[in-house]
Amino acid sequence: MKRILIQAGNNPFNVPTVESTLVLNSIRGNVGNLMYTNAAYKHMSVPGAEIIVDNTHFIDLTTADADRINDECDVFVLPMANAFKSKFVRHMHILADLIGKLKVPVVVLGVGAQATLKYDTEFLKPVDEAVKRFIGAVLDRSASVGVRGEFTQRYLAELGFRDVDVIGCPSTYFHGPKYRMENPFGKTLPAGARIALSTALRLANADLASSINESILKQHPDLTYFAQEGRDIQTLYWGDTSTAARQYTPMPDLGSHPLISSADVCVPLEPHSWIDELTEYDFALGTRIHGNIAALVAGTPAFVFAHDSRTLELSRYHHIPHRIITELDADVNVAELYAETDYSAFNENYDEGFQRLLDFMTKNGLENTYEHGDGGQEYEKGISALDLPQPYRRSDAESKEDLLFRITLLREQNMAVARQAARAEKKAGAQLARIKKLETQLAELTSQRKSTENRFRALETQTKNHLPAKARRLVKRLASK
Repeated sequence: MKRILIQAGNNPFNVPTVESTLVLNSIRGNVGNLMYTNAAYKHMSVPGAEIIVDNTHFIDLTTADADRINDECDVFVLPMANAFKSKFVRHMHILADLIGKLKVPVVVLGVGAQATLKYDTEFLKPVDEAVKRFIGAVLDRSASVGVRGEFTQRYLAELGFRDVDVIGCPSTYFHGPKYRMENPFGKTLPAGARIALSTALRLANADLASSINESILKQHPDLTYFAQEGRDIQTLYWGDTSTAARQYTPMPDLGSHPLISSADVCVPLEPHSWIDELTEYDFALGTRIHGNIAALVAGTPAFVFAHDSRTLELSRYHHIPHRIITELDADVNVAELYAETDYSAFNENYDEGFQRLLDFMTKNGLENTYEHGDGGQEYEKGISALDLPQPYRRSDAESKEDLLFRITLLREQNMAVARQAARAEKKAGAQLARIKKLETQLAELTSQRKSTENRFRALETQTKNHLPAKARRLVKRLASK
């Protein structure tokens, strides 16, 4: 039996709760991460394979984990997102160190670079060395690296890497072969259409995105805002005092924001219930690439507002209807966007892109369920048997158990912060002691230097006074020149 170790925040068959998501961070900061790890799990589900999920955070991996990974699996699979960015430099060095110790093959699925809309690779200079180390380590243990789009492929080519295959994101192919998208209403969005909006909280054109979101909310005040981040769960779960404090931000990261205070807002805890919920909507749009891919998998037309290289290259590669956000008007018309949502290119290129993903897997020693298994039927059957949670919404009917958990969680978080502060204080104390020791050593060295200088001056004076008359005249003559 082939043992496949896949790095992911959560096993698709582990049913999360909002409490477990808060404690374990199983969405790895963004539930979109589970879209592509679950898809990868499904694609690799073949008879004779044991898929093991390693939910260790990248940042917590060390070279000491190499022996464990070598013992646990026959291949180590890393489904990845926009890892080539400054925030991930430390993670890449950690992964490079770890992979350098592995004896098993390593397969990277769908990694991408994050830069500006202009595809400027100069923007990525601060991450070049970390990327070189990481990709170099991976290619020592694989036939090629799977990347999300042509921009990432070009970036790696500039760094000297040629064994790079463009495969897009595995989550786009959740349904396997022959999937097709259609606009059920043709070119006309019906009155009272159910709208699903997604938006990134941090992006370069935040003011424009804020205006666009505001316009969409005015046109469809009963829309649902599908938030995706861990911080969104925190906002809904704990609430905040922003309204009372009259604090407002352009993007919806405070409870005072209209998308949270006046719209239906939810946060999916895992992909399948997210997809199921989106089947009830007529149109999805926004800056979140996986918010829109989840809609496509649900059969709901979607339109991406591309705001960086990552969202743009994925939209282009998969032929997802999109526009660059800076080309949109602040008062964008939702019905007009729906009218231009055409899936002809998506459908025409779907099978070729899907086969490219399967060929990449085969090239790197991974069998797939479509050519070597049941097409994912057993996976879907297992998922259907689970009682998965609906996307999390804030409830006014809080039980005593809910409140008790909140108090307990808050207490544990405060204790964790206190322990962290104590460790930082201890470390600062040790550093202060070291500084004082160095200061003492410096003072001693300074004193020794002064003593040496005084002795040298005395010796110089003594030497001059005892020089023969002829030598003193020579020194005087040389000094006068």
